[in-house]
Amino acid sequence: MTTSTTTTPDSWTDSWQAWHAERITAATSTHGLASVTGTHWLGEEPLEVDSVPGTWTTRDGKAVNASPDGTEITLAPGETYVIDRLRLTTLGRDGQIAIRVFDPQAPTRAALAGIDAFAPDPAWVVTGVVESVGNDLPFKHVDGFVAAKNIVQLRITVDGSERTVTAIAAPDGSAQIVFADSTNGNETQRFRFLKVEVGDIGDTVTIDFNRAFLPPCTFTDHFLCPLPPAENRFDFPVRAGESKLIQH
Repeated sequence: MTTSTTTTPDSWTDSWQAWHAERITAATSTHGLASVTGTHWLGEEPLEVDSVPGTWTTRDGKAVNASPDGTEITLAPGETYVIDRLRLTTLGRDGQIAIRVFDPQAPTRAALAGIDAFAPDPAWVVTGVVESVGNDLPFKHVDGFVAAKNIVQLRITVDGSERTVTAIAAPDGSAQIVFADSTNGNETQRFRFLKVEVGDIGDTVTIDFNRAFLPPCTFTDHFLCPLPPAENRFDFPVRAGESKLIQH
């Protein structure tokens, strides 16, 4: 593997430790990843959602709550509403609208003590090249849904061989690699995510497997994570990054 780091060993490790602490906070906080109790897809028929008063429907691409007192709450995708201890967020997928409920009293949050991870190792920081980009390529998700994604293909050298991996492109210029490896099911969960900063075709990219993290669907069954494509399923162990949940 090709090592690429410009910081001192101590500062590099400190940066990783800070990242790891932030990840644990994001998972275990009051309305963190482990607090999700449901993702409810809405339609024209009124739907009751968990402990939220009233019923939910969709209108003009938004979630609409009709309360018993006659008032309405309208949420566009990405918007959030807080009622009592609950936090509700709206998401959209292929024209459908859902309400996701975050509850601090969720059993999954109560059971979560933290996130285990491999010790950081600079050998797992590798360089690669942006090889190509593509639009509307299918990605299967854990619930069976197939969504078209814009992608970036990266050519990297890892475990002594050159490989091309596919990452899901984001509007901010970053991309997310969804990968599996031979540690899954034993040392690690079923697959992991890894965020990378990418540029134009031919540009060099740095991929730090020490920042590999468990997908949201590891924490509860109510997230809709994409699955690793065939080219991202490694036949070697990646002993870097987050590994498993720590339960009470």
